[in-house]
Amino acid sequence: MSRLNILNRLSKKGRERRAVGTTNDSPRRSSEEKTSSEYPAMTSINFPFSSNKRLALAESPYDKPVEKIRKEEYAHMNNGVYLDHSGTTIYAQSTVKRFAEKMTSNLYGNPHSANEPAKFAGDMVDSVREKTLRFLGADPRHFDLVFVANATAAIKLVADCFRDLSEQTRAGTFWYGYHRDAHTSLVGVRELTKGPHSHKCFESDTEVEDWIEGSNSFGQPSGSLALFAYPGQSNLTGRRLPLSWTGRIRHDRTKRLRNTYTLLDAAALAMTSPMSYVFEDPETAPDFTCVSFYKIFGFPDVGGLIIRKDSGHILALRKYFGGGTVNMVSAVGGAWHVSKGLETSNTHESEHGAGGLHEGLEDGTLPFHSLLALGEAIDVHKELFGSMENISVHTSALVRRLYQGMKGMRYDNGQPLCKIYHSGEEDLLLESGRKRDDVYGDARVQGATVAFNVFREDGTYESYARVEKMANDRGIYVRSGGVCNPGGIFTSLQYEPWMLNRAKSAGHHCGSNGLSIINELPTGVVRASLGAMSTTQDVQTFLSFLRESFLEKDGPAVPAAKKSNIKKRRHQSQPHFDGFSFFTTTAAGPDSNAAAAGGRAIMGEATKRTATSILPPSPTPTNASCGQEERGEAAVLMMKPRCLERVGSAVSV
Repeated sequence: MSRLNILNRLSKKGRERRAVGTTNDSPRRSSEEKTSSEYPAMTSINFPFSSNKRLALAESPYDKPVEKIRKEEYAHMNNGVYLDHSGTTIYAQSTVKRFAEKMTSNLYGNPHSANEPAKFAGDMVDSVREKTLRFLGADPRHFDLVFVANATAAIKLVADCFRDLSEQTRAGTFWYGYHRDAHTSLVGVRELTKGPHSHKCFESDTEVEDWIEGSNSFGQPSGSLALFAYPGQSNLTGRRLPLSWTGRIRHDRTKRLRNTYTLLDAAALAMTSPMSYVFEDPETAPDFTCVSFYKIFGFPDVGGLIIRKDSGHILALRKYFGGGTVNMVSAVGGAWHVSKGLETSNTHESEHGAGGLHEGLEDGTLPFHSLLALGEAIDVHKELFGSMENISVHTSALVRRLYQGMKGMRYDNGQPLCKIYHSGEEDLLLESGRKRDDVYGDARVQGATVAFNVFREDGTYESYARVEKMANDRGIYVRSGGVCNPGGIFTSLQYEPWMLNRAKSAGHHCGSNGLSIINELPTGVVRASLGAMSTTQDVQTFLSFLRESFLEKDGPAVPAAKKSNIKKRRHQSQPHFDGFSFFTTTAAGPDSNAAAAGGRAIMGEATKRTATSILPPSPTPTNASCGQEERGEAAVLMMKPRCLERVGSAVSV
């Protein structure tokens, strides 16, 4: 029987199983009974709790003040201010201690063996698998979990399966669509397709909507084997994308997308956000979802692929097999094998644990010691923070404070200090009736991340590499560069294709040794990201660093700080937000330019604590009034950027 015939048979079984359901399933309407209003075009994240809840600075959603949690569990964070949680968050000391205790008091064998230590390890792995699924809010009756090295390994596993299956199609390839905010690992899947129209980068949410609604196919043949991938949260800006797309694609009434599967990259989303709303309804959940557990717990270094069981059979048709994934293999006298995953898909005998889809996809011996640590990390995480909902509320309050502090910083001449990047679709933001000030702090549309660049006083850009180095010298740890998000960088910096080619020809490349600025335009950003154990003091220290390093002209240059002095410096540099918080100025309209030219006088005698827009530097001096004259407020004079010679990592070509 051919692979395609097997796939058709398994798909039919999946449909029959969904129709019959189980006695424990909650009643659900069929896709025909669901109206399009249940899959709204612009729906983002629908939390089962109030995502608009605002915390006062003294409040904490945790049982203990976060400062006490830091003192008891994260003393190893005292050597600096860690603001790179999007790279990895920090592990709790109790996780390491409990893991070490179990490692030294128990004997764990290879789960593929049959002896008692091996059986003990195998039972532990099955237990951790189910515990992890429940932590993520994924019912083990409807979802399976494949343990992998990281989110990238999960993406590659799905991609390889689609490549193998596509060889049986008439076109000899599958169609692949990915969102412009995709991580580099998602972009790389396109290389497994064949032909000039076999992949599409959606440059906006609107293009995705047009594709789903059928107004533009973007080269995808109707009914063809296809994969659509996108991030739940941009790892660059922290922007959260609509989760309704997966359900709408599955329930496409035109049947154009009947063979289109969905892959959600939740590595960034899962860090500070509950995942239960992603998996609460298997009918609308993604077919495949990837996560990196070290981004949630800090330790261990393990990832996962959550598979919707009614879609998982397609992965069982892959070609490659590793140790432990087959029931029989012929090496001499013939080349055949019997996949555990394929047999599981045929019988549907197991709901979770041994015999699941994962047995045909986890190649070789699992890192079972790391999985032991994962079980301990989940328990400690719940004890410290209660729930992911609590973490979401906590980090949303902190990122709002961070954004507001950065937004309010200006030079004496009115030039904003920071250019903050969000969606790249400001028109869409305005059409939805949402102002940027409302985005940061709203967990439905924004994570705990701020991506930005620093302006000099004359409106030119400071090198992001220099900003990161200055922060590092102060014991503040952020990340800079393209942060593995090529489409997001391209859009946020408003590049055109020829500009990217120019950067390539000038010798720019990803990483800290690239060219930070080319012809007055940055090639990357600085990213500050918060985590469950971040504090208000972390935010204040970072804001103080920005103010002292760039706004206070008379302040001394900060040399590279020795580790022994970092903590002392941080305590001595408390920020005074009254000096730079949000302001608009009061002046007679015609005198606004004079006020701008008067340096500090632009701030006026009395400043108001109202939000101001963050404006990019204009190519010519312009009055960014935005109707301020009618309100008796002074316009801001935008300075013309001067030409840059090569200074450090800045270059003019």
